[in-house]
Amino acid sequence: MKKGIVLEVHDEHVTILTPEGEFLKSRKQKGQVDLGEEIVFFPLHRTETAKKGKLTLGLRGKWVLISVMTAIILAFSLYPKYASNQVYAYVSVDVNPSIELGINKDMKVISMEAYNKEGEDIINQLENWEKQDIASVSSQIFDAFRQKGFLTENSEVLIASVLSHETNSDWKTLMQNKITTISEKVQEDKVSITTLETTIEERSDALKEGISPGKYIQKEQKTELVDNEDTSKSEPVPTMPLNQKPLEIKHTNAKEEKSGPPSFVEIKKSEKEAVKKEREEWQEQKKDRQEDRKKEQEDRKIEREQKQEDRKEKRKEEREVRKEKQEERKEKREEEREVRKEKQEDRKEKREEEREDRKEKQEDRKNKSEEKQSDRKDEKKGKDNRNDR
Repeated sequence: MKKGIVLEVHDEHVTILTPEGEFLKSRKQKGQVDLGEEIVFFPLHRTETAKKGKLTLGLRGKWVLISVMTAIILAFSLYPKYASNQVYAYVSVDVNPSIELGINKDMKVISMEAYNKEGEDIINQLENWEKQDIASVSSQIFDAFRQKGFLTENSEVLIASVLSHETNSDWKTLMQNKITTISEKVQEDKVSITTLETTIEERSDALKEGISPGKYIQKEQKTELVDNEDTSKSEPVPTMPLNQKPLEIKHTNAKEEKSGPPSFVEIKKSEKEAVKKEREEWQEQKKDRQEDRKKEQEDRKIEREQKQEDRKEKRKEEREVRKEKQEERKEKREEEREVRKEKQEDRKEKREEEREDRKEKQEDRKNKSEEKQSDRKDEKKGKDNRNDR
């Protein structure tokens, strides 16, 4: 088993550079393998080595430098992908459905969470919202609110924004302008709209209670208002002059005390109990949502695994089909090669026959020419003999 950096990714194998400066091949592992990723692998065989797989110290240092530079280049090339998946702001929208959007650096929506059942129904209704501009996604959300009857005249709309500590002032200004534009468009429905800005810490507290950041801020403001009323309504302690006799305190039983109107302390206690009850209800709802999300995650995991298996089977079938086609093409090429070979043999035999025919004709012409010459010689000789007589 060896360790190295992935340099090339192929269908069946990957090429890896080891710390020793060796280029080795390994079977492609299950799952996604990215260029520049450091993995542990079993080598198939060596593809390129120097001096039987051993490099000199100087060459080894060069290869280490090359691998480091490759990793740096890959890191810079992958950074935009990382930045596009990083949340720079959260925007929550509360009507009756409670929904929170995660916004990246390019003002595009990369995540969406629901804080209640109505919000989950709205999210399931949306399509193609990932990596879309926040204005476009917000328009889809409010259209869904209208279709479901949540957004009517005099409805209360609460929009809360949570900006990351990493965002600069210019980006925050652009984000605020986006939210203002969204608010102005929603106000055309004659609704009551409230916009808030909160912090990452307050959002964390809201998540612990299972409510949106906007609802959390409203609840805190309400609690603070009750506390302020407590302080303002508390009666001052009277002072007694030195020459005044102490007042007699008349003790009454419990029945007499309860017969009068309820005190402010009792009212405050009932409000605290109501807040406590509301918090317990939110905790129950949060627990239910967590269980639902867990179940959905398990279902999505099973679905992803099934899709991966289906894709694997499909790739296997396609590979088999390609292999069969390659075999068919190979057989066809062999047949064509045999046919061409037979034709070449036929043409060769035909040329040989034509050559033999030409040769025979040449021999015949030569024999005829020799016979004619012999006849002429005989005629001449006979003529000479006759002249001599």
